[in-house]
Amino acid sequence: MSRGVAGGSQSVNQPLGPATFTIPKSPEGVATAISVLSAGLSTTGPERSHPGYRMHPPLVEVGTETYVPPRVRRMVPQTEIVIDVPASYDELFVVAPLAYYLGASVRIGSETPCIRAPGVHRSFGSLPDLKYEVAELLRRVFFLDCLVRDVADEEPPYERAALGDIGLDPEALRTATPAERLSAYLGVKQGTIMSNLPMWHLSTYVAPSPDMISCLPFLLDDLSLIYPPDSEDMDRNGLLQRALDDFYRGPVASVDIVAPKLQPADLHAWLADDVPADAYTPSVQAYRNRLATSLPETPLDVTVVLNDSMMDGEYEEVAEVYDDTDQTTTMHRSVTVDELAQIFEAESDFVHFIGHCEVGGLQCHNGELDIESLSSVGARTFFLNACGSYYQGQALVERGSVAGAVTLRKVLNKPAIRVGTTFARLFVTGFGIERAMQLARRRITMSTDYAVVGDGTYALTDEKVAVARLNKNGRNYTLNYTVSPNRHPGECYYAPFELWPRLTGSQATTDLAPKDVPRVLESLSCPVIHDGELSWAEDLANDFCQ
Repeated sequence: MSRGVAGGSQSVNQPLGPATFTIPKSPEGVATAISVLSAGLSTTGPERSHPGYRMHPPLVEVGTETYVPPRVRRMVPQTEIVIDVPASYDELFVVAPLAYYLGASVRIGSETPCIRAPGVHRSFGSLPDLKYEVAELLRRVFFLDCLVRDVADEEPPYERAALGDIGLDPEALRTATPAERLSAYLGVKQGTIMSNLPMWHLSTYVAPSPDMISCLPFLLDDLSLIYPPDSEDMDRNGLLQRALDDFYRGPVASVDIVAPKLQPADLHAWLADDVPADAYTPSVQAYRNRLATSLPETPLDVTVVLNDSMMDGEYEEVAEVYDDTDQTTTMHRSVTVDELAQIFEAESDFVHFIGHCEVGGLQCHNGELDIESLSSVGARTFFLNACGSYYQGQALVERGSVAGAVTLRKVLNKPAIRVGTTFARLFVTGFGIERAMQLARRRITMSTDYAVVGDGTYALTDEKVAVARLNKNGRNYTLNYTVSPNRHPGECYYAPFELWPRLTGSQATTDLAPKDVPRVLESLSCPVIHDGELSWAEDLANDFCQ
């Protein structure tokens, strides 16, 4: 891919490594941090919409005063774009993704949030309106940059053709200044592009506290939208779990969960108090572990541990999954406390624990392993398919893992087997861990019993993985096919039944006669959601042939 940058934008010769700068714990310090973090952009041209042009931002720490190393300061873009906000952590965190992507300077003092540049002056509403307006503007600018940019063979020509219809000249915009391009984008009516905008890949709900400042570089590297957290108590009267408690042995470390009020996105992260349903819970340590981790080599190094004979079915099924996907798999049965400790401490790509978890830790035949007793962990990812394993999973992340799947309460064996085998197949074939768990949870009724701790965007491979949906449409069928951007929005992909690339996150659609369904399904090699159930394309194709 060519790294040439069109005139009118700023570029650098070498990518920025994760240097660290310091700011004081204050709204002014956060404003400075956001202004500096755009140093991770290789360009302020429209090519910034491609992940190859967005390097990891510098890291930020809280100290007594501001210190930005000279090499970081030199790389902060000068775009003439300014975002004014009140001296409030709420507003500062909300505007951070937009300011980062635009290379804008953030300033404190205005009672009314606004964005301004030569030829641009737009006021925002106060919260809660601000969070919607900022998200809409970032989505608009990012999408139009994708259409305007010129990045080798990764352009969606069918979408670029729409630029003329909305009055944008891509050649002129590539040579425009950042402020001129922003002005042109603001002139596009929202309704003319909204139907083409891909689903945004990630929303993170961040407690507006200076303690969260260190997470900002990682959230902006993911290009996540940021919202203040808002939730309500779960309606526990309808939860089957209460009625099932008598069927389990031993006390477990169950977690009270809340129902977060989620904004539109493919994935959701929760950086606040409480444990949410339908969102993963990262931490700054998980992000640091990710930064220190390189992409695993293939085949993956997978370890499976069975410490509960009642779960033997999952043990055998996941062994077949890993064998079918050509992983290097080590299988263990009935390990001791010391042996399980050694398994987690050893370097590996993925540890799949099948067993039981009580308040004291993961159960072994000679006692319990409390992960907090370990000084370090070498397993980069894990699945603790054991009742109430949330806190043990958190401890694994704090000691070195990037992410893992856990349970929030007690779970029945048969649903646990369905989730475990489905998750294993999805995760080792390239799905990000939160996306893999989202899909695996479709196999059971009590889907809120499972969650992800750590960085839910983390994937074991860099493969582009897809999900299809097959729906009856009169006498025919409609097939929708999507490749999720995970944490790399702006890339393109080819659907098997199309001849041109499209943006990840956008949906390719085709109508099929019943006789054509098996043939198309056989070409997909991906999970398919049909009649609300999750299947694999080849299995569903066989069903249609019968």
